[in-house]
Amino acid sequence: MSAAYHGRNKKISMGSYSRSEEEDKACLWCLENDICITPRQSAWGIPSWYIDIETGGYPNRKLIGTSPRSYGKNTIWAKVSEYQKYYYDKYKN
Repeated sequence: MSAAYHGRNKKISMGSYSRSEEEDKACLWCLENDICITPRQSAWGIPSWYIDIETGGYPNRKLIGTSPRSYGKNTIWAKVSEYQKYYYDKYKN
């Protein structure tokens, strides 16, 4: 057995979330304006995620912030949409 074997091959679900039309609009606006808001798993095998906020185009993105707390599978996508909506409302003009 190799050192990389972790003993299980179980996938971790990130839950599901249906966005509203306004949240879809905010998501597209963020993508078009090089604001990348993505979940990042807090640790391997742990079902909780932080939210990273980056600006700029790939591969030169700059991390401008990380959520102060982690979120579980039932709330992660709602929080990502909430951050996207915040940046959309703040900078859309």
